[in-house]
Amino acid sequence: MSVRIVTYNLLLPILAEQPGNYVVSRPEYLKTEYRWKLIRSQLEQEIHSYKNTIICLQEVSNTLLSTLQAFFHQMNYKLFESLYNNQGNDYRGVALAVPANLPLIYKNAVTIGEHLRLTIQSFDATFNSSLWWKTVKYSIMKTFKDQSVNPWEKAMSLKNVLICVGVMVHGRPLFVGTYHMPCLFRDPSIMIIHASAAKDLMFQIANGHPFVLAGDFNMQPIDSAYRAITRRGNVEDRVLPKVGNRGVTYRFNKQQVLRSAYREKNKAEPNYTNFATTRHESSSFCGTLDYIFFTGNLTVHDVLPLPSHPTGKSYPDRTHPSDHLMLAATLQLV
Repeated sequence: MSVRIVTYNLLLPILAEQPGNYVVSRPEYLKTEYRWKLIRSQLEQEIHSYKNTIICLQEVSNTLLSTLQAFFHQMNYKLFESLYNNQGNDYRGVALAVPANLPLIYKNAVTIGEHLRLTIQSFDATFNSSLWWKTVKYSIMKTFKDQSVNPWEKAMSLKNVLICVGVMVHGRPLFVGTYHMPCLFRDPSIMIIHASAAKDLMFQIANGHPFVLAGDFNMQPIDSAYRAITRRGNVEDRVLPKVGNRGVTYRFNKQQVLRSAYREKNKAEPNYTNFATTRHESSSFCGTLDYIFFTGNLTVHDVLPLPSHPTGKSYPDRTHPSDHLMLAATLQLV
Protein backbone atom coordinates (compact mmCIF):
# COMPACT_ATOMS: atom_id res chain seq x y z
CA MET A 1 0.00 0.00 0.00
CA SER A 2 1.60 3.23 -1.11
CA VAL A 3 0.90 6.83 -2.07
CA ARG A 4 2.87 9.22 -4.22
CA ILE A 5 3.11 12.74 -2.82
CA VAL A 6 4.03 15.56 -5.18
CA THR A 7 4.63 19.17 -4.18
CA TYR A 8 5.22 22.00 -6.63
CA ASN A 9 5.37 25.78 -6.41
CA LEU A 10 4.07 26.81 -9.83
CA LEU A 11 5.31 30.44 -9.79
CA LEU A 12 2.65 33.07 -10.24
CA PRO A 13 2.18 34.11 -13.90
CA ILE A 14 1.95 37.73 -12.77
CA LEU A 15 5.45 37.43 -11.29
CA ALA A 16 6.95 35.43 -14.15
CA GLU A 17 5.68 37.79 -16.84
CA GLN A 18 6.33 41.04 -14.99
CA PRO A 19 8.82 42.93 -17.19
CA GLY A 20 12.32 42.96 -15.76
CA ASN A 21 11.45 40.76 -12.77
CA TYR A 22 13.40 37.62 -13.74
CA VAL A 23 16.24 39.65 -15.12
CA VAL A 24 18.30 36.91 -16.83
CA SER A 25 15.54 34.52 -17.93
CA ARG A 26 14.63 34.62 -21.60
CA PRO A 27 11.18 36.22 -22.10
CA GLU A 28 9.79 33.32 -24.13
CA TYR A 29 10.40 30.95 -21.21
CA LEU A 30 8.43 33.18 -18.86
CA LYS A 31 5.21 33.08 -20.85
CA THR A 32 2.37 31.29 -19.08
CA GLU A 33 1.45 29.19 -22.12
CA TYR A 34 5.02 27.90 -22.46
CA ARG A 35 5.43 27.23 -18.76
CA TRP A 36 2.07 25.46 -18.43
CA LYS A 37 2.96 22.92 -21.12
CA LEU A 38 6.02 21.89 -19.11
CA ILE A 39 4.14 21.89 -15.79
CA ARG A 40 1.36 19.77 -17.28
CA SER A 41 3.87 17.29 -18.66
CA GLN A 42 5.57 16.92 -15.28
CA LEU A 43 2.28 16.41 -13.47
CA GLU A 44 1.08 13.89 -16.06
CA GLN A 45 4.31 11.93 -15.64
CA GLU A 46 3.70 11.57 -11.90
CA ILE A 47 0.02 10.71 -12.31
CA HIS A 48 0.58 8.07 -15.00
CA SER A 49 3.69 6.52 -13.43
CA TYR A 50 2.38 5.97 -9.90
CA LYS A 51 -0.80 4.86 -8.19
CA ASN A 52 -2.53 7.10 -5.68
CA THR A 53 -0.65 10.27 -6.66
CA ILE A 54 -1.69 13.21 -4.48
CA ILE A 55 -0.53 16.61 -5.68
CA CYS A 56 0.15 19.66 -3.50
CA LEU A 57 0.46 23.02 -5.27
CA GLN A 58 1.59 26.46 -4.16
CA GLU A 59 1.39 29.83 -5.92
CA VAL A 60 -1.88 28.79 -7.50
CA SER A 61 -3.32 31.84 -9.22
CA ASN A 62 -6.66 33.04 -10.46
CA THR A 63 -5.12 33.21 -13.95
CA LEU A 64 -4.33 29.48 -14.01
CA LEU A 65 -7.20 28.21 -11.86
CA SER A 66 -9.60 27.29 -14.67
CA THR A 67 -6.75 25.59 -16.54
CA LEU A 68 -5.87 23.55 -13.46
CA GLN A 69 -9.50 22.65 -12.87
CA ALA A 70 -9.91 21.42 -16.44
CA PHE A 71 -6.64 19.45 -16.29
CA PHE A 72 -7.45 17.65 -13.06
CA HIS A 73 -11.00 16.95 -14.20
CA GLN A 74 -9.53 15.30 -17.29
CA MET A 75 -7.20 13.28 -15.04
CA ASN A 76 -10.23 12.16 -12.94
CA TYR A 77 -9.07 14.11 -9.91
CA LYS A 78 -10.79 16.24 -7.31
CA LEU A 79 -9.17 19.66 -6.87
CA PHE A 80 -9.47 21.66 -3.67
CA GLU A 81 -8.11 25.18 -3.77
CA SER A 82 -7.94 28.27 -1.60
CA LEU A 83 -6.97 31.60 -3.16
CA TYR A 84 -6.38 33.96 -0.27
CA ASN A 85 -4.13 36.79 -1.39
CA ASN A 86 -5.11 40.06 -3.04
CA GLN A 87 -5.75 41.07 -6.63
CA GLY A 88 -2.24 42.51 -6.96
CA ASN A 89 -0.86 39.01 -6.36
CA ASP A 90 -3.46 37.37 -8.62
CA TYR A 91 -5.12 35.91 -5.51
CA ARG A 92 -2.12 33.66 -4.82
CA GLY A 93 -3.12 30.52 -2.94
CA VAL A 94 -2.67 26.78 -2.58
CA ALA A 95 -4.39 23.69 -3.93
CA LEU A 96 -4.53 19.95 -3.33
CA ALA A 97 -5.51 17.41 -6.00
CA VAL A 98 -6.66 13.90 -5.07
CA PRO A 99 -7.57 10.93 -7.31
CA ALA A 100 -11.35 10.62 -7.47
CA ASN A 101 -11.16 6.91 -6.67
CA LEU A 102 -9.70 7.55 -3.19
CA PRO A 103 -12.58 7.84 -0.70
CA LEU A 104 -12.55 11.28 0.90
CA ILE A 105 -13.10 11.39 4.67
CA TYR A 106 -12.04 14.95 5.47
CA LYS A 107 -11.34 18.29 3.82
CA ASN A 108 -10.74 21.72 5.27
CA ALA A 109 -8.91 24.98 4.65
CA VAL A 110 -7.60 26.86 7.68
CA THR A 111 -6.09 30.34 7.79
CA ILE A 112 -3.16 29.82 10.15
CA GLY A 113 -3.17 33.42 11.40
CA GLU A 114 -6.86 33.17 12.32
CA HIS A 115 -6.25 29.76 13.90
CA LEU A 116 -3.55 31.29 16.09
CA ARG A 117 -5.80 34.16 17.16
CA LEU A 118 -8.67 31.85 18.10
CA THR A 119 -6.58 29.36 20.07
CA ILE A 120 -4.42 31.67 22.19
CA GLN A 121 -5.92 31.45 25.65
CA SER A 122 -5.08 35.03 26.60
CA PHE A 123 -7.46 36.25 23.91
CA ASP A 124 -10.60 35.30 25.82
CA ALA A 125 -13.61 37.43 26.64
CA THR A 126 -11.63 40.43 27.86
CA PHE A 127 -9.46 40.58 24.78
CA ASN A 128 -12.35 39.80 22.42
CA SER A 129 -14.13 43.01 23.40
CA SER A 130 -14.63 45.73 20.82
CA LEU A 131 -11.89 47.76 22.46
CA TRP A 132 -9.47 44.85 22.10
CA TRP A 133 -10.37 44.40 18.44
CA LYS A 134 -9.78 48.07 17.70
CA THR A 135 -6.42 47.80 19.44
CA VAL A 136 -5.47 44.72 17.41
CA LYS A 137 -6.51 46.35 14.14
CA TYR A 138 -4.40 49.38 14.98
CA SER A 139 -1.45 47.17 15.92
CA ILE A 140 -1.71 45.15 12.71
CA MET A 141 -1.75 48.31 10.62
CA LYS A 142 1.37 49.51 12.41
CA THR A 143 3.15 46.17 12.05
CA PHE A 144 4.51 46.88 8.60
CA LYS A 145 5.76 50.30 9.63
CA ASP A 146 6.95 49.63 13.17
CA GLN A 147 9.31 46.69 13.55
CA SER A 148 9.04 46.89 17.34
CA VAL A 149 5.44 45.63 17.22
CA ASN A 150 4.99 42.18 18.75
CA PRO A 151 5.44 39.67 15.87
CA TRP A 152 2.44 37.67 17.09
CA GLU A 153 0.24 40.48 15.80
CA LYS A 154 1.79 40.21 12.37
CA ALA A 155 1.64 36.40 12.46
CA MET A 156 -2.08 36.57 13.22
CA SER A 157 -2.69 39.09 10.42
CA LEU A 158 -1.26 36.91 7.64
CA LYS A 159 -3.69 35.12 5.33
CA ASN A 160 -1.71 31.98 4.42
CA VAL A 161 -3.99 28.95 4.28
CA LEU A 162 -3.35 25.30 5.13
CA ILE A 163 -5.42 22.91 3.01
CA CYS A 164 -5.85 19.40 4.40
CA VAL A 165 -7.68 16.33 3.12
CA GLY A 166 -8.15 12.89 4.58
CA VAL A 167 -8.43 9.89 2.27
CA MET A 168 -8.76 6.14 2.64
CA VAL A 169 -5.93 4.15 1.04
CA HIS A 170 -6.79 0.44 0.92
CA GLY A 171 -9.08 0.96 3.89
CA ARG A 172 -6.61 2.96 5.95
CA PRO A 173 -6.84 6.70 6.69
CA LEU A 174 -4.15 9.10 5.53
CA PHE A 175 -4.18 12.88 5.89
CA VAL A 176 -2.33 15.21 3.52
CA GLY A 177 -1.83 18.93 3.97
CA THR A 178 -0.14 21.61 1.91
CA TYR A 179 1.08 25.01 3.04
CA HIS A 180 2.97 27.98 1.62
CA MET A 181 4.81 29.67 4.47
CA PRO A 182 5.11 33.46 4.63
CA CYS A 183 8.33 34.63 2.99
CA LEU A 184 9.59 36.47 6.06
CA PHE A 185 12.99 34.89 6.55
CA ARG A 186 14.33 38.13 7.99
CA ASP A 187 11.91 37.70 10.91
CA PRO A 188 12.57 34.17 12.24
CA SER A 189 10.06 34.55 15.06
CA ILE A 190 7.14 34.77 12.61
CA MET A 191 8.51 31.82 10.65
CA ILE A 192 8.73 29.73 13.83
CA ILE A 193 5.19 30.69 14.79
CA HIS A 194 3.68 29.68 11.44
CA ALA A 195 5.79 26.52 11.01
CA SER A 196 4.94 25.29 14.50
CA ALA A 197 1.26 26.18 14.21
CA ALA A 198 0.86 24.38 10.86
CA LYS A 199 2.64 21.31 12.22
CA ASP A 200 0.60 21.22 15.44
CA LEU A 201 -2.66 21.73 13.55
CA MET A 202 -1.91 18.75 11.29
CA PHE A 203 -1.37 16.59 14.38
CA GLN A 204 -4.74 17.72 15.71
CA ILE A 205 -6.55 17.04 12.45
CA ALA A 206 -4.96 13.62 11.87
CA ASN A 207 -5.74 12.60 15.46
CA GLY A 208 -3.21 9.77 15.64
CA HIS A 209 -3.39 8.73 11.97
CA PRO A 210 -0.40 9.11 9.61
CA PHE A 211 -0.14 12.35 7.71
CA VAL A 212 1.97 14.28 5.23
CA LEU A 213 2.61 18.03 5.24
CA ALA A 214 4.18 19.26 2.00
CA GLY A 215 4.84 22.59 0.39
CA ASP A 216 7.01 25.66 0.07
CA PHE A 217 8.08 26.56 3.60
CA ASN A 218 10.44 29.43 2.68
CA MET A 219 12.96 28.10 5.20
CA GLN A 220 16.31 26.37 4.81
CA PRO A 221 17.46 23.32 6.78
CA ILE A 222 19.72 25.51 8.93
CA ASP A 223 16.83 27.75 10.02
CA SER A 224 15.13 27.73 13.40
CA ALA A 225 11.71 27.19 11.77
CA TYR A 226 12.99 23.94 10.23
CA ARG A 227 14.20 22.80 13.65
CA ALA A 228 10.80 23.67 15.12
CA ILE A 229 9.20 21.14 12.76
CA THR A 230 11.81 18.37 12.85
CA ARG A 231 13.49 18.41 16.28
CA ARG A 232 11.94 17.87 19.69
CA GLY A 233 12.17 20.80 22.05
CA ASN A 234 13.54 23.16 19.44
CA VAL A 235 10.92 25.86 19.44
CA GLU A 236 13.21 28.65 20.49
CA ASP A 237 11.29 30.41 23.25
CA ARG A 238 13.93 33.10 23.53
CA VAL A 239 13.06 34.18 19.97
CA LEU A 240 9.34 34.34 20.67
CA PRO A 241 7.95 37.23 22.70
CA LYS A 242 4.93 36.88 24.93
CA VAL A 243 1.41 37.24 23.62
CA GLY A 244 -0.87 39.99 24.82
CA ASN A 245 -0.86 41.97 28.02
CA ARG A 246 -1.06 38.87 30.22
CA GLY A 247 2.31 37.61 29.02
CA VAL A 248 0.95 34.22 27.94
CA THR A 249 2.49 32.40 24.98
CA TYR A 250 0.91 30.04 22.51
CA ARG A 251 1.59 26.49 23.70
CA PHE A 252 3.45 24.78 20.87
CA ASN A 253 3.81 21.00 21.12
CA LYS A 254 7.58 20.55 21.20
CA GLN A 255 7.45 16.75 21.37
CA GLN A 256 5.46 16.06 18.22
CA VAL A 257 7.80 16.45 15.26
CA LEU A 258 7.96 15.45 11.61
CA ARG A 259 10.43 13.64 9.38
CA SER A 260 11.48 14.79 5.93
CA ALA A 261 11.07 12.29 3.08
CA TYR A 262 14.21 13.42 1.25
CA ARG A 263 16.33 13.41 4.39
CA GLU A 264 15.02 9.97 5.33
CA LYS A 265 15.84 8.51 1.91
CA ASN A 266 19.03 10.39 1.00
CA LYS A 267 20.37 11.20 4.49
CA ALA A 268 20.22 14.87 3.53
CA GLU A 269 17.85 17.44 2.14
CA PRO A 270 18.20 18.35 -1.56
CA ASN A 271 21.06 20.69 -2.41
CA TYR A 272 18.47 23.15 -3.66
CA THR A 273 14.81 23.38 -4.63
CA ASN A 274 14.70 27.07 -5.63
CA PHE A 275 16.97 28.94 -8.04
CA ALA A 276 16.20 32.47 -9.16
CA THR A 277 17.75 35.76 -10.14
CA THR A 278 15.31 38.62 -9.72
CA ARG A 279 15.58 42.37 -9.69
CA HIS A 280 14.84 42.37 -5.97
CA GLU A 281 18.02 40.47 -5.05
CA SER A 282 21.63 41.56 -5.49
CA SER A 283 22.63 38.02 -6.50
CA SER A 284 21.06 34.69 -7.44
CA PHE A 285 19.38 32.69 -4.70
CA CYS A 286 19.93 28.94 -4.71
CA GLY A 287 18.65 27.02 -1.70
CA THR A 288 16.25 24.44 -0.31
CA LEU A 289 12.80 25.80 0.55
CA ASP A 290 10.43 22.93 -0.34
CA TYR A 291 9.81 19.80 1.71
CA ILE A 292 7.68 16.69 2.10
CA PHE A 293 7.26 16.11 5.84
CA PHE A 294 5.48 13.10 7.30
CA THR A 295 4.78 11.15 10.48
CA GLY A 296 3.10 7.92 11.53
CA ASN A 297 3.28 4.43 10.08
CA LEU A 298 4.91 5.50 6.82
CA THR A 299 8.24 4.65 5.22
CA VAL A 300 9.91 6.29 2.24
CA HIS A 301 10.18 3.91 -0.70
CA ASP A 302 11.70 6.39 -3.14
CA VAL A 303 11.96 10.09 -3.95
CA LEU A 304 12.08 11.94 -7.24
CA PRO A 305 15.78 12.50 -8.05
CA LEU A 306 16.74 16.16 -8.07
CA PRO A 307 19.80 17.79 -9.66
CA SER A 308 22.80 18.42 -7.42
CA HIS A 309 23.35 21.89 -8.87
CA PRO A 310 21.42 24.21 -11.19
CA THR A 311 22.16 24.79 -14.83
CA GLY A 312 22.08 28.20 -16.43
CA LYS A 313 21.82 31.54 -14.67
CA SER A 314 18.28 31.37 -13.35
CA TYR A 315 15.00 29.51 -13.46
CA PRO A 316 12.57 29.61 -15.21
CA ASP A 317 14.41 28.46 -18.31
CA ARG A 318 13.82 26.18 -21.28
CA THR A 319 13.26 23.04 -19.19
CA HIS A 320 12.30 24.49 -15.79
CA PRO A 321 8.90 26.23 -15.86
CA SER A 322 9.12 27.52 -12.29
CA ASP A 323 11.85 28.93 -10.10
CA HIS A 324 11.11 25.94 -7.83
CA LEU A 325 11.74 22.28 -8.54
CA MET A 326 8.98 19.73 -8.24
CA LEU A 327 9.48 17.27 -5.36
CA ALA A 328 7.90 13.82 -5.09
CA ALA A 329 8.07 10.83 -2.75
CA THR A 330 6.50 7.38 -2.67
CA LEU A 331 5.42 6.54 0.87
CA GLN A 332 4.48 3.05 2.01
CA LEU A 333 1.80 2.58 4.65
CA VAL A 334 3.14 -0.07 7.04
